[in-house]
Amino acid sequence: RKLDRVFDIDKLRAQGLGASEVISYYEECSPAYRKHHSRDGSMHLAISPGRLRPEGFHAQLDRIASSWPAEPPQEVLELGFGQGFNLAYLAPKFPAVRFFGSDLTPNHADLARSRLERLGAGNAVVAQGDFHSLPWPDGSFDHVYAIEAFCYARDLRQALSEVARVLRPGGSFHLFDGYLERRPETFNADEALAAELVAKGVALERFQLLADVVDTGRAVGLECRTVTSLDAEIEPNLRKLERLTGAVIRFPWLGRRALARRSPMRGRNVITGYLMHTTVALGVTVYREIVLHK
Repeated sequence: RKLDRVFDIDKLRAQGLGASEVISYYEECSPAYRKHHSRDGSMHLAISPGRLRPEGFHAQLDRIASSWPAEPPQEVLELGFGQGFNLAYLAPKFPAVRFFGSDLTPNHADLARSRLERLGAGNAVVAQGDFHSLPWPDGSFDHVYAIEAFCYARDLRQALSEVARVLRPGGSFHLFDGYLERRPETFNADEALAAELVAKGVALERFQLLADVVDTGRAVGLECRTVTSLDAEIEPNLRKLERLTGAVIRFPWLGRRALARRSPMRGRNVITGYLMHTTVALGVTVYREIVLHK
């Protein structure tokens, strides 16, 4: 009811979301993320138990690196590299590893490339691309990872098949993302609406079902090794987002005026920030680390 006083929820629910809307979301929302979320340009949640710390934005990357054997991989691919936050952290730490990145948003490649050049990270190469059709030959990578990006897979089987194809035998695919752990038909009406609105706020039609990712991965040759819950670890970040967006919701007329001056995608992002603390606390949406092996 609070959200409906600021947004036309029925109109928002009726809007379709595809690749062009995902691109618009990232182009329009990046400045707000830098201002309110991460000054260094992280577009993902911080894993920061207890209280929110800036180093929490690197926690997913530290977990990825700690999963590598004593001898680091030779070639690593990031799906959805954004403005290069993750590659700018990993590439200098592992100069002997060759990093590659693919991202759907056209201006991300230039932004990430400039960032990597400033760091002198010559071991990272990025390009615009769609992870449903990767340009690399079979068996090109020892490790692939995606942080809050693989949720945009429009065809889950095709996207996972591409990951399996470019991975070498024994390679791994590391995922961090929001999911549905319960099947949507088990939700009551409010839970179903909340899950839908949280997804719409980040330009998703719906969240992937965790079991579908695991089962589809197995069907294309990627066996699930671990699934780790990180709900408690992201709670401080979610609490901050709820507090920030709550100011827009608390005074509807002011909220409507403020949102009228912002782009549509940036405005709808308020919904996710406001609801996600609650949906995760109630188990409607969950945040998981998944490791798949070929």
